Amino acid sequence: MEQKYLNTKLISVLASFLAIGLIMPKEALGQYYSQGETKRSISIDKKIRPINSNKSFDNIDKDEKTFIEGDSLDFSILVENTGNQELLNLNVNDYLPAYQNVIFNPGIYDKNTAKVNWVIDRLGIGESKVFTIRTKIGLINSSNSQMITNKACISGDNLSDCDSASFFVTGKSVPSTGSGGILIQSLLGVFGVGIALAVRKFIRGY
Repeated sequence: MEQKYLNTKLISVLASFLAIGLIMPKEALGQYYSQGETKRSISIDKKIRPINSNKSFDNIDKDEKTFIEGDSLDFSILVENTGNQELLNLNVNDYLPAYQNVIFNPGIYDKNTAKVNWVIDRLGIGESKVFTIRTKIGLINSSNSQMITNKACISGDNLSDCDSASFFVTGKSVPSTGSGGILIQSLLGVFGVGIALAVRKFIRGY
């Protein structure tokens, strides 16, 4: 009798587990589908590195460094596939700020629009690529520091992203009199010495 009771109880427990199993699959399948769902995304990250530094910056404040004529710097552009699908035919545009003379760059540089453009044919899942544009600061007439911004954008495969980096530039400091003033002062000095010698000769008679 007791054995029969235990068997009946065991059958009831198994039946309960079976009923739960019939209810759970929908939720389990829904969860599995969510985890494996298609995700397509891309990111671009822009940084600046002074040519004599090993450190790259998102932005450079004027207290950190102000660039002047002749300084060189690198703009680095990190492109990363942050989704779980391969991406194709990605178009990258880098918009250079003022006062930049390009030394080297990927793709094509349009001097009229100050834009560098190139195409990434394929970017695999989790893959990233880094590109570098090197420039040299050109002539800046103003001695006041001014902030300029470099912007990079990527688009294609129905995705897009942009990032920018800012830094400060200023013209070289020169003496207020300038080189012309120095020359005039030198000539006046020589002229003054000549007059003094002539006067002394006149007074002494020789």
